[in-house]
Amino acid sequence: MFIRRIVLILLILSCSVGLAQAEWRELDTISTYGGFTIYGDPTTLRLDTEKRLAKMWVLYDFKTVQKSSKGAYLSMKELWQFNCKEERYRSSTASYFSDHMAHGNLVFNQLTEGSWISVPPGTISAGLAELACRAMS
Repeated sequence: MFIRRIVLILLILSCSVGLAQAEWRELDTISTYGGFTIYGDPTTLRLDTEKRLAKMWVLYDFKTVQKSSKGAYLSMKELWQFNCKEERYRSSTASYFSDHMAHGNLVFNQLTEGSWISVPPGTISAGLAELACRAMS
């Protein structure tokens, strides 16, 4: 009986850990900056339907090491905000990681909220805005 409870607890814990992982959805691969792939995670989507705002994490996974004054990194995770009514977006925070897909050591955080930018049609930001704002419709 005791062993069954331990097995059940371990099973529940292993399932809950799996649920906490990001579900990155690949959006595009870009050749600039040494090449990178950009992902959105719809499981992190947060909506404010009254203000028509959406927030979602976005990941840049670089093919080559990127260098800054704060250190070298292979991936960057940003929290993007979308104004679905006015078709604008901005980044509110960014975290830079030493390994691919936001793994490895945290190299540095950038907590500066960016300015609102119009979403140009046919761009990566348009694809991310569509993914984030689709739930608002």
